[in-house]
Amino acid sequence: MIKWNAMKGLIVVIGGLTAALGACAACDLLHMDSVKAAAFEHARQLSNGKGIINLGAGPHRTYQAQVIAEAPEVLANIDIALDGMPHFIELDIETECLPFADKQFGCVFASHVLEHLDNWQFALAEACRVADYVVVVLPDPTYFSGWLAPEHRQHFSSDDIEVIAQLYPNVVVYY
Repeated sequence: MIKWNAMKGLIVVIGGLTAALGACAACDLLHMDSVKAAAFEHARQLSNGKGIINLGAGPHRTYQAQVIAEAPEVLANIDIALDGMPHFIELDIETECLPFADKQFGCVFASHVLEHLDNWQFALAEACRVADYVVVVLPDPTYFSGWLAPEHRQHFSSDDIEVIAQLYPNVVVYY
């Protein structure tokens, strides 16, 4: 009987933890959507009429990502996964150069992309090459969901974000 009560108590604790994590995940999604919207608005301003490249714009994205991909300022949607969205280019941004001239675009928008890459430095350098500005959205380093996501290959701390800002002066990081 004691073991059963202990297990029952453990199940209640785990159930409460699961509910708390679910609430945190919902807050994370709301935060992520509002940050993404603000970041894209900033990318629009920075593009200065030269257009935007949308990195990581594949078919498995959110509704808001689909809206961004179809925005008139977006002249190219790039992802490794084949998709049918407008102006789509299938490309591995970790290993392949972007097929554009230097500073051809006003802005590159990369929302929740770099944390999925092993070679994020190459992708960021290419983005900086082809655009005047780069707007990056990363998971908030203080939120657990970004650290717990198994598909994330990189976990950017606040210090890492500061280093990115110092190394790449034309990059704006949102989180």
